[in-house]
Amino acid sequence: MASNSDVHMTETANWIEKFRQKYGQSPRILHIGNIANNAYNNAKLLNNAGLDCDVICYDYYHTMGCPEWEDADFIGSVRDQFFPNWHSLEMNKFQRPLWFAQGPTKLCIRYLLAKRQSGLKSARSLWFQLGLYRFFRTCLVGNYVYKKLLSLKKIKDSYTQPVLGAYSYAKYQLKRCFINKYTRPYLRKYFPKLKTSKDLPESTKSLFEERVEEIIQRFKVNFSERSDQLLATDLIPYNSIIPLWSQLFDQYDIIQAYSTDPILPLLAGKKYFAFEHGTLRDIPFYPNTQGRITAISYSEAQHVFVTNSDCLENAHYLAGERVSYINHPYDESHGDAISGSEDLRRRLCKELDADFLFFFPTRQDWVVGTGYADKSNDIFLRAFCQLRQSGHKVGMVCCRWGKNVQESIHLLKDNQCDKYVLWQEPMGTVQFERTVKACDVVVDQFKLGSFGGIMFKAMAVGTVICTYLNEAEILNQYQELPPIINCQTEVQIVQAVQELINHPENINHLSLSAKQWIDKYHSSSLTVQTQLQQYKLLLMPD
Repeated sequence: MASNSDVHMTETANWIEKFRQKYGQSPRILHIGNIANNAYNNAKLLNNAGLDCDVICYDYYHTMGCPEWEDADFIGSVRDQFFPNWHSLEMNKFQRPLWFAQGPTKLCIRYLLAKRQSGLKSARSLWFQLGLYRFFRTCLVGNYVYKKLLSLKKIKDSYTQPVLGAYSYAKYQLKRCFINKYTRPYLRKYFPKLKTSKDLPESTKSLFEERVEEIIQRFKVNFSERSDQLLATDLIPYNSIIPLWSQLFDQYDIIQAYSTDPILPLLAGKKYFAFEHGTLRDIPFYPNTQGRITAISYSEAQHVFVTNSDCLENAHYLAGERVSYINHPYDESHGDAISGSEDLRRRLCKELDADFLFFFPTRQDWVVGTGYADKSNDIFLRAFCQLRQSGHKVGMVCCRWGKNVQESIHLLKDNQCDKYVLWQEPMGTVQFERTVKACDVVVDQFKLGSFGGIMFKAMAVGTVICTYLNEAEILNQYQELPPIINCQTEVQIVQAVQELINHPENINHLSLSAKQWIDKYHSSSLTVQTQLQQYKLLLMPD
């Protein structure tokens, strides 16, 4: 009997073939924005299914928005999470895919235009420029040369401008250190002058102003009850860049914008899909520019994909019935081929004097008034201390991120359990999955009641999860509850873990059940199929 994944894959292949026969090519999709690598992972899935996707990750360099974080088995630590210097790490031959453009907005757009318009030579040159830009933008951060140059007023003034400053800095550094009369032509070629709004024809400006007025009127209709109405000043900052975005959008059949980026195709007057990953929890309701443009762009989307079940109510408020719940994009087989978990387990057990290991990679945010305070990490930390103090040889790996890392460390020290905990920097996906496979139980949050990447990545490789889920809310999305240890209090956690330690056969049962649940309800083929169902309605409604 065919599995759910096989059925979905067959349906996908059949539709793509039908589209190719009609149009002579696969559906072309542009993904905009890449927070938490959602666009990168999604494009990978869709490309593997036979679609033709590009990702534009503009002016954003955070580690978790880089392909290396997802797919490279890199060696070394990323020192600056916002501007990672991948050149300083051993990447084990990893190379970025040509469909992922990351860098300054205009340079990314120019590259993708060349790529789509069969300008092979130009595309290669622009791809090189993107890499060169990222090199100078990130690799010198924190080193001696950078600090000396930063002391110059010229650099200070330009660097304070988030995008143009970085561009100017890279250009200046290249001039300062390497440029002579022989290489100046090379500089002009690879760092061309950036255009400004002055370069736009008056007709283009007037069309943009008309579009702004249309969107303002739509906001009045959609959100008549809001006291903070959309203003022209909320949208005018986009006037110089939208014509370039429009040129890029014309190269694709589908535009899919993530997080707060749906405003771009809305301003360009293009049909688009909006993809949220926690975006709709609060942002659309902020009485500020970001809140207003997020609200209007989701309310005007062709369709909205929601990855967080606690955001569904807000999504329906904004977009009515044009909403689909979708799994976080992820290849559930990603961790199967990762090796080294057995050796890692032996090292951890020895270092932590443990025979039962927890992996607690969740952001440390639990002290009210200091951050989001949305994880309740302290509940598990206290349970861990109680388990250790009662004689169980438990150890734990935690990640050093979030507002309350120091408070968590102090809590463990106060209970004389800090020596049984190893703190590490946030991990790339390959190292994350290796650590997941090395541990007995993966721990997530104990407050929100929903789940995200930590849970499904752990379940995909068959590791037991301990977290809190709002079962009623989860059953609104799935026919069966995920096979996890569902706890919300210190007492519940201690009792559940003691049961696992005393009956290790239950771990094997939960492991097998977890992989079966993922295949049935959270497979990558289902993620692809959910999107294709909506793409069909736009591209081939008959």
